Amino acid sequence: MGDAPVVPRGIAGSWDDRFTDPGAVVYYDGMFHMFRNGFRGFPAASQVGYVTSPDGYTWTKQGEEPVFETKDVPYAKIAMYASSALVEEDGTWVIYFYTWDSSAFPSSGGIGRATAPNPTGPWTPGADLVLKPGPASAWDGKHVLAPHVLKIDDRYVMYYSGYDRSGTQWIGMATSADGVKWEKYNDSTTTDAAFTESDPVLKTSEAGKWDAGLVHQPRVFQTADGWVMFYRGLKSKNSNDMALGLATSADGVHWVRSSGNPLFKPSDIPKAQYFWFTNIVLKEDVYYLFIEGDISQTTQIYLATHKGIILK
Repeated sequence: MGDAPVVPRGIAGSWDDRFTDPGAVVYYDGMFHMFRNGFRGFPAASQVGYVTSPDGYTWTKQGEEPVFETKDVPYAKIAMYASSALVEEDGTWVIYFYTWDSSAFPSSGGIGRATAPNPTGPWTPGADLVLKPGPASAWDGKHVLAPHVLKIDDRYVMYYSGYDRSGTQWIGMATSADGVKWEKYNDSTTTDAAFTESDPVLKTSEAGKWDAGLVHQPRVFQTADGWVMFYRGLKSKNSNDMALGLATSADGVHWVRSSGNPLFKPSDIPKAQYFWFTNIVLKEDVYYLFIEGDISQTTQIYLATHKGIILK
């Protein structure tokens, strides 16, 4: 990867002059389309800007103003963040976003869906969240967030992060026939109160491992060699000792971590102390990893690529 961001933050005084992350990215009709989040604090109201690129490296703003904003979502109490995008067969554009409803940790909120006839809008959010936290005792009973949605044949598959009330975060899965009504994955053999209504598909590792604190932000692909999941992990849920890892699966439900983990660390971005939100596009056997790199408490979007089969 290069030293410079591929999508910089905005100029002083603009809506994205402190933080910007890669939000939702999709490759469609010969072009990369990114619905990036811009915000001036965290947690704080976020706006979604639209940029495009023919190659993933050179990006062009499609207007200076946001195309979608937190204030457009009545049930987003503090913020709304774009997280996944797709284009339906009839040409409808779809963004899946998550809400941030509390400044306490862990926060609360859920996953919503917005549609538009064009990527520039107008964007219309659904009347309610499409995926909500489980019961108070559930593994995802506090907050569901950071969704990644795939359209596979005649169904939709969503991978998402889920917090319980202690702040533990694992990764779950849900399926849908229409992209609106979702059913969480539920293993009927588990009887603990945390897993009565649904189960995670990836939990944290044992103590001392790089991803023992939490696992979240899943980015999943179905390939000819099986399912691939990229995810961000922390060594401790109370630290910022973060990295990016990989897991593979034969069925999209049961996952095995890569022996080569972790794959990416903040130090892979020159001068960066941290990286926060990530998104990935798989195009013609190349993985395009878009990363929100943090340098001196401001963030911009960087790009790393990998060609070929991901090592297991």
